[in-house]
Parts: sequence; structure tokens; C-alpha cells
Amino acid sequence: MVIVVMFAVLFGLIILGLPVFGAMGLSAMVHYFDLGRASVLQILAQRSFAGLTSFTFLAVPMFLLTGELMGKGGLTERLINLARALVGHLTAGLGQVNVLSSVFFASISGSGQADVAAMGSFFIPAMKKEGYPAGFAAALTAVSATLSPIIPPGVIMIVYGATFGVPVAAMFAAGLTIGLLLAVVYGVMTWFMCRRMNIPLHQKATWGERFMALREAALALGLPVIVLGGIVGGFVTATEGSALSVAYALFLTMVVYRTVKPKDLIEILKEAAKTSSAILILAGVAISFSYVVARRNIPAIVSQGLLSVTDNRFLIVLMVLGALFVAGMFIGRTANVLMFGPILVPVMTLQLGYSPVHTGMILIMVLGIGHMTPPVGGTLLTAALVGKVDLVDEIRYVWPFVIQEFLVTVLIVLIPVLSEGLPRLMQLGGVG
Repeated sequence: MVIVVMFAVLFGLIILGLPVFGAMGLSAMVHYFDLGRASVLQILAQRSFAGLTSFTFLAVPMFLLTGELMGKGGLTERLINLARALVGHLTAGLGQVNVLSSVFFASISGSGQADVAAMGSFFIPAMKKEGYPAGFAAALTAVSATLSPIIPPGVIMIVYGATFGVPVAAMFAAGLTIGLLLAVVYGVMTWFMCRRMNIPLHQKATWGERFMALREAALALGLPVIVLGGIVGGFVTATEGSALSVAYALFLTMVVYRTVKPKDLIEILKEAAKTSSAILILAGVAISFSYVVARRNIPAIVSQGLLSVTDNRFLIVLMVLGALFVAGMFIGRTANVLMFGPILVPVMTLQLGYSPVHTGMILIMVLGIGHMTPPVGGTLLTAALVGKVDLVDEIRYVWPFVIQEFLVTVLIVLIPVLSEGLPRLMQLGGVG
């Protein structure tokens, strides 16, 4: 009965419009009212505080600050020029440049909506000018931006790793593999959708032009090479790597290019602080919520309920994917991972035999589809606003990508090596 009340409170308050962290906190309080002991309140507060003082969580504000610095430092144009030199001559060239630029920018920002804000103001008008339908230009920008949370240093992977005790380096390695796979898949779909649009082809860049573009973007591309190479290679922790990324970004934008002035730092720090605080408040409340979920033995109850329907592991996972797909349409990816993770991670790892890294990538992938679907799709709405495009027109072009990403998620479920291959090869943990 208490479990029913907990989830009625949780979803009822979310439907009424209360922020997710508030709904989760009040839902956890049902546990206190049931037991009636003051010590429960102390435990809930201690759990939240202890979770947020985790060394790994310090990486979240650091990487967000890096993204703000690199974005405000004007490095976007250098990355776009490099992408144009490499793939701009292909069919749907500017669309392919859009996808490849998101791959580059993802390795800096870690945030899908930051990607749309940085890239959308350039790509959507430019694509419309070249003859792409406005809705397609916005849809592709929204879709390619979903690579940012998956390709390291995606913030969601840091949050997942810190919350559920999974090595962040292993999550980064898995995210790199799957992120590059998704980029190829998006590029193929872009070519397929654009081949009848009569989009003009650009002249192929010479090797000299490619070298020049690479030279101009080399220092920006050095950030993921240095930082992620250090983390995945085991030379630094995720938190140490995030501090290194901030130092590198400051040096690049303030000393080398001089595109960020000391007076700009206040606004940059404010933006990073606002985003960080929203994530960390949610994470702190989620840790208390996780404690209550474990105390009430909810994962075992959910597992028994699923097994009572079918004992086929794949069908159970499909049911989980369907539920998360619906949840992702209404609630952001980070909130969903923190809200459902305490229930589903034990079910997936202990009952169904998936590794923690494989489980994390399944959850992150299926919830990411929600960024591209109404009514709350984060990158979808942001792209419509940035590009001044009708949302209905944008949705008309986004559905092939939604179906495509769902099929890729199913492929990831069926082929564990896509998630586990690189972490296992580099012995990063989280796959045993």
C-alpha cells in the first residue's frame, strides 16, 4: 500500500506541474510518514548530502563550465568549417556537416540543448537558404544534438556513474562507441531523406583547404583528445579530467584566441552554475529516493511483477523500453534516469543479467528519444525556437529519426559488445 501511495504522489505531483525534484522528495517522505520516526528524516538528509559530496559529482559543474567557455569562445565556427571541408561535398552536404559538427561539439559541451543553441542559429537559416525544407533543417539540428549527452563527456553518463557506482571512464568508452555509431546512422538517414530534395552540391574541398580547416580547429579538437584520453586511459579520474578541461578551455579562449575577456567570465560562470545547480539538486533528492526504493524492496517487487507476465528476458526489456519511451516524452533524460534508475538498474543487472554499463547505455539511449518527441522534447522545442520554425512542420520530419533511434536501441540491447566492447578491451570495469 505504501508503495502505491509513493508512486501516486510522485506522478500526481509531476502531472500537477511540480518540478521533478520536488515530486521525488515528497514521494520519499511517504516512507517517513509510514514509519513515523524522526530518525528517518535524518537518514534521508544524510543520504542526500553524502551523495552530493561524492568526488565524481564535481565533474558535472566542471564539464558544464568547459562547454560554456568553449561555446562563448567562438570555437563553433572553426568546428563547422572543418566539418564542411570533410563532408560538405557529399549528397545533402550541409546536412552531413550538421551531423559531423554535432559530433565535434558533443566532445566539448556534453549537453544537447547547448548544441542546438550553438549550432542551430547557423545551420537552420543556412540549410533553408540552400533549399532544405525548414522543418527538416530544424529536425536534423534537433536530432544531431542528441549526440551530445552520449558522446563523452556527456553529463548524463557522469550522473549515472556517480549515482549507481559505475566507472565513469567505462561509461565514456561505451558512449563513444555508440555515439559514433549513431552519427553514421543519422548521416545515412539524412542522405536517404534528401536525395529527392534537389539540394545543390558543393565543390569538393582541396587537401590544402582541409589541412587549413584542421589546423584552425586543431586546438579545439585537442580538448577531447587530452581530457578523454586521460580519463579512459586511466591517467586521471573523471573529476580531475574535468578540472583539466576547464584549465585548457580558459587558456584557449582567453590566452590563445582571446575571444573571452575577464568581464565575460561572470556571465559564463552564472550560466554554468544555474545548469549545474539544477542537475545537482535533482541528483541529491534522487539519492534519498533511491534509499527509500531500496528499503521498500521495490526492485524485487517490480521484477516479480514483470516475471509474472513473461519469463522471456527480451520481452521484459521491451516492456521496460516502452515504459521509458513514454516517460521520456514528458520528463527530461537526467530526471528519468534518477527517478527510474533505482528501480530498473537492480532489475536489469541482478535479475536479467545485464552489466551496469550495458544497462546504463540502454536507459540513456531510450530516454534520449524523448528529446525528439513532443510534448516536452528538449532539443525539438529549442530547435523550433532558435530556427523560427513551425513545430508541426518540424515534427513531420523528425519521426524517421525517432524510429531509427528506437531500432538502434533494440540493437544495443541484443548486441552487448556495442556497449561493452571498448570498456572490456581497456579493462575499465562495469561490464562484469
